[in-house]
Amino acid sequence: MKKITIIGATGTLGLPITKQLTKKGVQVKAVVRDIKKAKEILPSTVEIVYGDVAEKDSLKTALTGSETIYLNLNTTNWDENASFQPEREGIMNVIDISKELGINHIMQIVGIDSSHPEFAVKGMEYKTNRIRKPGMEYLKNSGINYTYFHCSVFLDSFPTFIQGEDFGIIGHHQYPVFFTNTTDLADTIYNAIGNDKVYNRAFTVQGQEGLSFPEAAQRFVNIYNPSIQISEYPMETIKHIGLPSKEYEDFMEHMLTYVEQLKEEQVSQPTWDLLGKPKLTIEEFTKSLI
Repeated sequence: MKKITIIGATGTLGLPITKQLTKKGVQVKAVVRDIKKAKEILPSTVEIVYGDVAEKDSLKTALTGSETIYLNLNTTNWDENASFQPEREGIMNVIDISKELGINHIMQIVGIDSSHPEFAVKGMEYKTNRIRKPGMEYLKNSGINYTYFHCSVFLDSFPTFIQGEDFGIIGHHQYPVFFTNTTDLADTIYNAIGNDKVYNRAFTVQGQEGLSFPEAAQRFVNIYNPSIQISEYPMETIKHIGLPSKEYEDFMEHMLTYVEQLKEEQVSQPTWDLLGKPKLTIEEFTKSLI
């Protein structure tokens, strides 16, 4: 039986990936900070243990017995002077404990921008990489086998753009994006567990079709709810939609501005050759959300 320990199993992307892996028969251990919440939303077959990437002692207890770790953390600010960032110091803590415990393999999800900065046609830097990259380099230099999945934009995010009967796209998005989804990523992760051919390598994770954001949104709502209209709004709209904090508003504006000038090319054939092609069209994945 395949086994994996997931840090970030209750997150927006981590939760559906965890569910898909359990459906495929993987024995999953979830390292979480909120045990009560995790028990409410994770499948009953998942082993749930307490662990905080800020607390090495908790990680040592939580990770004991693990062989393969999947990291699904998220950075929403780029304050390099912060004393602690989950995707920097947090990941370094995981790596330190993993070396102590003799863990064999660590996999991590990151953005496609990390491996292909040339896709940013205006030369923009995705600022969260200022936080993410030191952790990535720390893992590469640790001696632990690593695998990075450099992912395109997730279709899973599309329902969050819907307010009432309006799918609101902020910014002018004209370039192709090879949208992926958590079901196909879970298949990729499944095929990477215990596979020494993925050690010390990075793989891009993209869908098979390159579509602009509006084109993909229209195909999504055609299945999700045909009464929903696609609307495009100027970038300054981000300041008027009532996001929960100024920090998150700044992050969303930066992220959408970056995606606006991201012109992807299809570069995932090596991933498909080793770990399998993505299976779901936009329509097929959308049906799974209904």
